[in-house]
Amino acid sequence: MIFGRSNCLFWALGRWRRFGGYLLVRRSQWGPFPHFAWSETLQTFKSFEPLHPRRRRLPPLIFRGRVRTTRQPP
Repeated sequence: MIFGRSNCLFWALGRWRRFGGYLLVRRSQWGPFPHFAWSETLQTFKSFEPLHPRRRRLPPLIFRGRVRTTRQPP
C-alpha cells in the first residue's frame, strides 16, 4: 500500500499515539541509522519503507514510501 510522503519515525510515532501498541527500533539495512516500526500486538509488524531504497550515509528526512506488513519483527 503506497502511503505518500513521510519517514519511518514520523509514521510509527503517529500509529503509536493513535492506536497504542509498541514502537520498535533496529539498525536500518540501508545505512548506519535507525529504522522504526510499529506493532499493535507483537504478532504482526508494520513499517514505512521507501519505494526505491538505496544505501546512503543519512536517510532523507521525508520520502515517498509504502507500508509493509510482516509476521516477523522488522
